[in-house]
Amino acid sequence: MDESDSPQNETAPHLQPPSRKFRRTLSCLSCQKRKVKCDRVKPCRACCTRGAPSECEFGVTKKDRHFMDQSDLIEQLQTKVRDLEQRLIKHPGTTPTAATTPPLTEGSPDDNYDAPAEDEEPPEDEKKPVHSIAATRRPTLKDLLASSPSPGKLLMEVFVGELINGFSPDPSNTHGRVFDLRSASERRIFSPLLTSGFSAAALTFVGQRDEHPKITAAGNSQYNRLLRLLQWAVNNPEKSKSSEVLTVVVLLTIIEAFKQTSPGAVMKHQLGGLELLRIRTPYRHRSGFERSLFVDLRMFWVTSAIASRKKTFLANDDWKTVPWSGDGRQKDILHLLLDIAVDIPGFLGSYDALKFAVRHKTLSQDQVLSKQQRVQAAATELDHRLELWHSLYAIDYEHGYMTEAPADSITGDEEFPHFQCCDLFTNETFVPTNFIYPDLMLAVSMCLYRALRLVVSGSSDDGLVAVLRPSERYQIAVDICRSMRYYLHTVPGFLVSRIMFVLRVAFDTFTDGMVEKRFVQELFWYIGNKYRFPVFMNHCSESATAVRADDSA
Repeated sequence: MDESDSPQNETAPHLQPPSRKFRRTLSCLSCQKRKVKCDRVKPCRACCTRGAPSECEFGVTKKDRHFMDQSDLIEQLQTKVRDLEQRLIKHPGTTPTAATTPPLTEGSPDDNYDAPAEDEEPPEDEKKPVHSIAATRRPTLKDLLASSPSPGKLLMEVFVGELINGFSPDPSNTHGRVFDLRSASERRIFSPLLTSGFSAAALTFVGQRDEHPKITAAGNSQYNRLLRLLQWAVNNPEKSKSSEVLTVVVLLTIIEAFKQTSPGAVMKHQLGGLELLRIRTPYRHRSGFERSLFVDLRMFWVTSAIASRKKTFLANDDWKTVPWSGDGRQKDILHLLLDIAVDIPGFLGSYDALKFAVRHKTLSQDQVLSKQQRVQAAATELDHRLELWHSLYAIDYEHGYMTEAPADSITGDEEFPHFQCCDLFTNETFVPTNFIYPDLMLAVSMCLYRALRLVVSGSSDDGLVAVLRPSERYQIAVDICRSMRYYLHTVPGFLVSRIMFVLRVAFDTFTDGMVEKRFVQELFWYIGNKYRFPVFMNHCSESATAVRADDSA
């Protein structure tokens, strides 16, 4: 019998010893046993230092188990969403999907099935005992909310699940690894900052996607709270190096892609994330979730550095090797390409400095000529490395190389913009073929490869760098456009964001008035409307790589 239930305790509460305050243990089991300081990441620094990262495990408290017990409930909700989507496919226009239905409240009708009218007799073959129907019918979201002791928290879990499915779909060989948002969301039980970050991102995402003003307003409220919490964490020297702060910066980038609160907001968050990466050092990203923060988002970090046109730490050898030494994984075709891309921001910085000197005549003619020769040599070397990557890894890709198919070979979306390009010999427009890829990994890599060659070759109007002829630049940009129908037909969830940089480079390559540039503009609006993704409606200006020589020092 428990002491708290004994008669003695009931009659003499003053004799009860004072209860000790429960303190949740956040250190790993190994650090607890060894009684050393733990930085509370997995694997922690102490375990890595003594050469045993695999022994870094964390205990589970009763409060933690309470959150884990909700996994079955969330799985039921996800099953309901899939069931509704299947019903919509079979009976168009009769059953709304989770993507278009506002969240259910206590007064919402149960739309899990269509009940017959009270005076309508069901067919004989559909008659079932009442207990059979009750036993087989899956609980609806309304049922789950009504039975939940915390319906608000349950609904938030649904929204967070929607966010994860949109931006971190189940990884597979068809599209490569994606950032492990699911693992990040599981860390919320330890962090008020992460809790606020996921709440703000999920509410903003669902509110914008479903065009629901109340949910959007709730997201704005959480967003303001999140900014205050993040400001406090960034100003704390130790807290600013934590994984949760970097994760929240990634979530803020997602939020700004939908909110578009101010010009350049997405880029500011991305550059802030780069600074957090720098102070964390590459050794914090060798395995586990911390590795995903760098490796699976590396394409975004690198393209952000290219858009900033300044040399970054990403070009250092340790950042190109250490994150791959922890678990022995080999680099895939995309990361081999990014190993070249990390050197492009430094080249662009030199290019801008040269253009500034020419415009403002800050150097002598001999100095300008010498600097131009160095920039030209750097551009030629980078383009040669990119072509070598293509011949070594793309052409001999393990799943096959790209093929061509007629423009109407991919059907199913009549609203997709109609692409035409110009024959450079006859000056007549025609409909080119589509590029078809064995998987999205090669599609993303090839599109990025083309965009990087366009960035390295410089603009065609300044004459300072001559790597590609204007006709070659035009054809490379056209090839990006020829890949878009396959990519958008195949890409899962909001991984469409991977082509923001690529599309913006193609957009900047074509000149105003060209039919090809109008296609890219229409594609921006198509993606923005289809996914309700405002960052595309803004022509992906955050990813622009236009020369800003007038701003150079």
